[in-house]
Amino acid sequence: MRPDSLRVLLLSAACVLTACPSPTPPTPPAPVDPGPPAEVTRSSRNNLRFKGPERLALDFAAALSLPAEQVCNELGQYPCTTAVHTVALGGVEPYGLGFYEPLPFTGVTTPIAVDRVALAACGQRVTLDVTRPSEAVIFGGIGLDAQGRLASREGEPVKNAITALYQRALLRDPTEAEVGALVQLATDIESTSSPAPGRDWMKAACFAVLSSAESVFF
Repeated sequence: MRPDSLRVLLLSAACVLTACPSPTPPTPPAPVDPGPPAEVTRSSRNNLRFKGPERLALDFAAALSLPAEQVCNELGQYPCTTAVHTVALGGVEPYGLGFYEPLPFTGVTTPIAVDRVALAACGQRVTLDVTRPSEAVIFGGIGLDAQGRLASREGEPVKNAITALYQRALLRDPTEAEVGALVQLATDIESTSSPAPGRDWMKAACFAVLSSAESVFF
């Protein structure tokens, strides 16, 4: 046997007999502190779009759990978004008016049409919730006193109704300031000569949320 081979063999045997320690693994590097999270960059495209008649009606219907055909009807039979205010809401009317493409911008009557649709839809929801309290979707459990006012403006049913409006229409919770503003709205309505201030508050609170810019643009 060659001397160098014998040397390797003897060294290996010695390591086995003396339990030579294995090499120590390297110490992993310490985790790097990423620091505070970066702020979300504000959009630079400014590409807000008006929802238009079909989407507006469907979103209102979904938010208030109404059939789309009951959201708004003029004289009880002409759909507001597809027959009466179609062009004002950014739609087309090729057969009756010859509008084959939507207008490139909203008109002066567009806000009025949006308000009309929102107010009609809210009126439907309030009537259903008040006359069928066991099936109420938004304004359930809200008590009214002998004068038709909210029995407790600061009560949980009122706050729950406000939260439901924001969650269903805007897909988020209301801020404290938004809750406070709608609670104050009840006080403002009660200071008027309304014969049914409680129901008027329900309709006005619903209208305020549905007709907001956050609701009608995407």
